[in-house]
Amino acid sequence: MLSGITIFCFAASYGVALLLEIVRLFFRAQMRAILSVGFMAAGLIAHTIYLVGEQNGLVEAGPISSWHHWCLIVAWVLAATYLAMSLTNPQTALGLFMIPPILLLLGMAYWMDQVAPFDPQNRVRPLQIIHGVLLLAGTATVFLGFATGIMYLIQSYRLKHKMLQREGFKLPSLEWLQNFNRRTMIVSTCLLAGGLLAGVLLKIDRETSSFPWSDPVVWSSGLLFLWLVAATTFELIYKPARQGQKIAYLTLANFLFLGLVLGLILFGPTQHARAANGQATKQPIEQPAPVAPPTEEAPA
Repeated sequence: MLSGITIFCFAASYGVALLLEIVRLFFRAQMRAILSVGFMAAGLIAHTIYLVGEQNGLVEAGPISSWHHWCLIVAWVLAATYLAMSLTNPQTALGLFMIPPILLLLGMAYWMDQVAPFDPQNRVRPLQIIHGVLLLAGTATVFLGFATGIMYLIQSYRLKHKMLQREGFKLPSLEWLQNFNRRTMIVSTCLLAGGLLAGVLLKIDRETSSFPWSDPVVWSSGLLFLWLVAATTFELIYKPARQGQKIAYLTLANFLFLGLVLGLILFGPTQHARAANGQATKQPIEQPAPVAPPTEEAPA
């Protein structure tokens, strides 16, 4: 049963849910909402099975064994969060903003399947696990803040210009979006800061110091850390920053800085998270050449 599940299966299910959310803008139907939740739930179940199962050896063992798995888990967290939010807020058009990042991450996971997995020796290090889990959780939180930040700016613009709210394009209240944005910014800062600190400790460790301090990921991560601390401190000290569009812009800036770091890690000239053998792609297992049977000598 597991061998029949691929990324395309649950990506298609999420895609149908997004299409139904778009249809919401033009048609009102109770069945549409039920189908949207149904396709999202079915996709999440298939997504979960794919993560915990082994697809004929295509899925490596371990929860975070490669960038392929890392992208899949972040997408799973966003999908589960969206499904819960859509059940509690069925009248809001959250899917228009939260499903596209999920599909983007699945596309990245499909492409990253050809990238070599992480070094198995580093994967079992407690500090390495903390580093990966905190960055994963922080990344998912930043994605949530980005989506709700966009919603806040749109809702604020509509109210400011006294635009009539369309029945199929209802968004949460500004107060709810503002509070949610603020929480995501504080939580993501703590998680990413903890993950980056664990990465620094790993870098100091001579046994795992396989790339220089001048590596693009090192200095870009340092810039991300400084920005997160500065933005959070500004938000906590300067009370007007807690209200209005300022908090939304801060969450969008967090997303841009994080995207820069992830882009350097995944596509840039960096030695971060390379396999132990330094290969950039998975190498097929070489099969031994068949041994020809001994030939019988002709009789003299």
